[in-house]
Amino acid sequence: MVGQEILEVLYSPINAFRKIIEKPDLKGALLVLLLVIASAVAVQYVASSKQFLEIRTPENEDWTEELMNQHVWTSNGLLSLDVIKYQIGNNSIRSSVMNSSNIWLRITDIDPIDCSEETGFTELLLRINWTNEAVVLPSSGNVKLFSESEDSYFESDFSSLLTSSEEWENITLNVGPDQGWNMNNSPDWQKITGIEFELVWSDSTNLIMNIDGLFFRMFASSVEQGTNYIEIISLIIQAGMTWVIWAGLLIIIARLFNEDLGKWNTLFIIIGFVFMVTVVTNIITGILASTLPELTYLLDATATYYYAQNSELWVSNLAFQLLTPLLWIGYVWTTALSAIVIRLLKDTTWGKALTISVIAFAAKLLLSAFGF
Repeated sequence: MVGQEILEVLYSPINAFRKIIEKPDLKGALLVLLLVIASAVAVQYVASSKQFLEIRTPENEDWTEELMNQHVWTSNGLLSLDVIKYQIGNNSIRSSVMNSSNIWLRITDIDPIDCSEETGFTELLLRINWTNEAVVLPSSGNVKLFSESEDSYFESDFSSLLTSSEEWENITLNVGPDQGWNMNNSPDWQKITGIEFELVWSDSTNLIMNIDGLFFRMFASSVEQGTNYIEIISLIIQAGMTWVIWAGLLIIIARLFNEDLGKWNTLFIIIGFVFMVTVVTNIITGILASTLPELTYLLDATATYYYAQNSELWVSNLAFQLLTPLLWIGYVWTTALSAIVIRLLKDTTWGKALTISVIAFAAKLLLSAFGF
């Protein structure tokens, strides 16, 4: 049976290839190819599920680059674009009030933002710079997330995160259900249409507030973003090319040693069974990859950040370190099985069969350096 011969290649390759050589079966070779592709897709799925990409809205600095666009900024003070004091882009949003105990900035008319638990954004990020002429910390700092109207909102106090006057502070607030936000009327986490920041003091003085780098954020793996059919097609092409190139190299190298391995199509079918090794190594790779910690990729992070993160979380991990030896075990195993095929096809010496297979493997490595 085809299935039995496929498995027998792994534990009794000489007996298995004798049967396969006697009666080459294209269906069996194609089944192996399908298993290779399926296992490779599984590995890709597992690896992708461990890598999370940052998604922001807005994607650029639209909210803090203009006072009015599709959105509208309002305030209880003098509203302006600050081209001197800013963190990202070309300016920040600034409000200043004289002799007041509070200051607020509000952005409305933004496209509805989904912050629901299942599919929505999970964080609100902003950079804030506030000035109190008396150099006093605010007694309270509130964020409101409006839902379709200014009477319906979620509210949270972030004053504990404000520590220094006239210094930029990066604030990250978790948003969504069960994150401790108070509700007024009946706001909907799936329809956030405005944001307000208010700082309050016990005494009146001159106040300034700047807001920059304002956006909602979530992290999603490519798996969560949908099937990447381009990658799947690439894996199919790669598997097919590897099969063709490996069979072709064995024929070419064998002829250099005055050995004729017979018809190309027959050898092509027989060699296809060798790639059961790839199925096994792919399965083990997937199991090892499933134990790796998650990586997060920030949009504005530097290459140094990524290198440090990868080194700390993956490169130092035992499962990751086992991937390279596993790869080479697969190479050696594939080379050995190919030598068995050559030996059984031509009844040549084991030394000659192994030499042909090793040289073909070296040639394949060289071609791999050029993308083949």
